[in-house]
Parts: sequence; structure tokens; C-alpha cells
Amino acid sequence: MLAPRVYCDPSEYFYNDDLAQKTINAHIYINQREKNNDDDKGCSHKTTIFHENTRAYVLISQPIERVWRRRPAELTKDIIWTYVGMRTGVFRTYPAHRSVRDYDHTARSWYKRAVSFQDRTTASMPYLDLSGGGKVITIAQVIFEGMPSITNETCQQKVGERSTKTKFPGGCPCSSGADCLSGYCYQSVAPGPDTKQLRCATERIIGVTGTDIRYNSFHSEIMKRMLASDGHRSCDSTYPCPSNHSKECSTRCYLVDHAGYLIVDPDFVNVSSYHESSYNQVTLGHKEGEVMADLIYKHGLFHRAETITFQGTCHVSKPSAKVTLQGIPANPEELDNKYKNKGPIPQFMNEYGCIQDQVRYRIQSSKLKWSELIIGEVNGPCMSGQYYVTPLVKTNLILVVIENYYAERSKLFYNFNCKIQRSIVDAGAFRIINGTCSHKIEKISSLQEENKCPALQDVQIECKYSCTSHLQSSIVVIFLISFFFLF
Repeated sequence: MLAPRVYCDPSEYFYNDDLAQKTINAHIYINQREKNNDDDKGCSHKTTIFHENTRAYVLISQPIERVWRRRPAELTKDIIWTYVGMRTGVFRTYPAHRSVRDYDHTARSWYKRAVSFQDRTTASMPYLDLSGGGKVITIAQVIFEGMPSITNETCQQKVGERSTKTKFPGGCPCSSGADCLSGYCYQSVAPGPDTKQLRCATERIIGVTGTDIRYNSFHSEIMKRMLASDGHRSCDSTYPCPSNHSKECSTRCYLVDHAGYLIVDPDFVNVSSYHESSYNQVTLGHKEGEVMADLIYKHGLFHRAETITFQGTCHVSKPSAKVTLQGIPANPEELDNKYKNKGPIPQFMNEYGCIQDQVRYRIQSSKLKWSELIIGEVNGPCMSGQYYVTPLVKTNLILVVIENYYAERSKLFYNFNCKIQRSIVDAGAFRIINGTCSHKIEKISSLQEENKCPALQDVQIECKYSCTSHLQSSIVVIFLISFFFLF
């Protein structure tokens, strides 16, 4: 697939419904390169359709299809899509499927996340697949440009500058990602002075490769790898509480990303795929407020960032399941044709502009190294237990395990203290009503209190309409009585 911005005229591409002709144009452009090389000079020529070097990114991404097709069936039974998105807008997916016409992978969160963590394998929050795959999770990693042929003299010169903490360019020897400008150190098969030596990847990213996996399958595989060696107190297991054997405790396990959002949650498995708000962008603070508060204010693992946006979006009613009037989600073809079938009656708009307070959390990487473990104990209005927090190597994930977990039950009909505890460490965009907590309402005196109101005057209004009405009513009554006696 070619994103709209690959075309010299994206609007003409989007509103042109002749998909067959557009497919033929792309086929001719990509496959007849040897006969005519003038059609790849970019949009400066009037006859060209695509931006310059679009064909090159189509060709260099083609060999990966052979790797996809050779994968054993047992490894792909839970995989929905496998794809690679190039930075120019070229998108290749397997198996082939139709997507919405304006789809641009570089604007999707899985692409941006992988670029932000280019030295790691990233996992996304669960979300509803745009192409009908249901509730999925995306595993993504960046693709670096080919390693250059760098000479030993150049690398030795950089090694001599190691004392100044200068990071090495692509192709130079390294021991870890911290030595490289790209942040990624690996063993490459590219030609070089020593093919067995770890070398820095280049700083130039040409794309991101991703795999969509069914969330329930991903969840079960994670839980299988987290079984206790003795079989006791594994994730989701229950047992008597140590302090009170009459109570039943459990072990709850979460995977959290570096922004505090839940990637794996025991409650996500039973949530319908169409209720995306129940599993997408759910924070650890929303589920386990006491643990999140400890990680923020006691250990300093997360840093709170707060901003105000004057272009926020609020909702008239609460979010509901993503279904159409027919009861099923709209497919990509229906979404593309939506602009042609709007009709004369405007559709219901559940969103409106509002001012919002945006609260986000970011991890402090210096507070938690790969080999470290944060241990703590909480006892609050929502729950009590002992928690263990550690990062997963080469990923954007953090493992949170809570043992002796006991959910507190309030004696009242609603646990207000638990609600408050979770709200103060939750992330999201919150509507601002009458300013913030520090907002002061100044007393404004009225015109009446300042004696500036005009004097009242007594005016007698003649009641002509009422009198006329009574007179007409009397005439009608007399006429009816006379008519009755005559007949």
C-alpha cells in the first residue's frame, strides 16, 4: 500500500474512486523501471505521479516477503498481520488486506513508539484493529539503514576520542548501545573489518517492522512464562492471606509501559473487543492507585507532567462500544465511502471542543536499571499487598507483581476513599470546569447594589383584549340558546 502522501497530489488520490486505474499506474511505475527512468524524478515533473525514490523503498522491502512466507504455521497461528512501514510512506503487509484509503502508518502510535525507543523492541497497548482483526497488540522494532563500509582508521580515530565520551557512528566496534550514536549495538553480517565484532547500527532509520498478535494469545503466553518454580503464588493464583487465613489473597501481574499504561492486565481478557475504552489507555494508577502512588512519590520512578490544552475534545455521553447501527464495526470500504453517503441530515456528534488538563507520566530511567528490583508494601483504601517492580530487558515494558493482594471492601455502599486514591495518580485529559483548584471567584457587585438601576414607573395598561373576549363569548352563548329553542 502507498500512503496518500506518497502521491504528488494526495487529494486527487483520496477522492478518486477508480481503484483499478490507480493500481495499474502503481504497477507500471514499479515494474517498468528499466524501460523508462524518467518517471522517478519526483513531483517537479508534470507527468510524474509519485514522489522521488518511492520505487526504491518498494524494492528494498520486497525480499522480506520470502521470510514471512517461510515461517512455520505453529509460529503464526496467533498472528493477525505482519508488516513493514517505510519512512517514505510505502507499507507492505502480509497477508494482504484492504485498509482505509487515508491510512498513513507513520502517523500511527506503534510507528512513533518504535522510533522513540529505537534501541528496544516495543509493545503497544491493546487496541481494536482498524482492519477487522479484533483486539490486538503490536510488537514493533525499527529498521536501520544498511551499515556503511567504514575503515579501521576512522574507527580508531573515534576510539581515541573515547575519553571525551564521543559516541561512535555506524560500523564502529561497540560493547553496548550506550557506545553508539544510534543507541543500538549488534552483530551484523555486513562487510567489515571483523564480522564477529559487535558494531554500531547507523543513525538513519528507514522504517519500522511490526506484528499484530491476538491479545488473548499474547496474554496467555506471558502468564505461562511467569509461573512460579514451586507452583505456588503464580500469577492469578489464590491462597490464604498470611495475616488472616480466613481471607483469600491472590497474585496479580501487570505489564506496564514507560508512560504508566497497562499492556497486560488480568481483567483485559474478558473485555469485549468492541469496548475499547475498557482496555485501551488504562493506566496503572487507575487500577492500582496505591502502588502507582508509591512509584511516583516514594521511589521517583515516574515523573508527573501536566499541561493545559485549549483544543481538547470532550464527549457529550460516555464512550460506548464501537458498533454501527447494524451491530458490527464498519469495514475499511464502508469507512472510505462514508464521505459520499453523509445524507442531508447531519449525524449525531458526541464530541465538542473544551479546555483540558492533560496529565501524563514518564519513567525516570535512572531510577531503575536492568538488574534492579523495587520492593515495597502498601495498605490503602483500595487494596493491600507487597509489590515487586523490575524492567524487561531491551523492551519498553516494566513487570509489576503484587503478592498477598487483597481487595478492600468498604462498609459503605461506595468506597469514596478508593476512588480518590486512584484519581490523584491517574493519567488522561480532564475537562477544566471554572478553572483549576486555585481558581478564585471574585465577588462582583450588581447594578442594584450600586444604585445604578433605572427607576420603576407604574403604567396602567388598558385591557382591551380581555373585554373583547368576554363580549364575544356572551354573543356566542346567546346565539346557541336561541338556536336550541327554535329546533
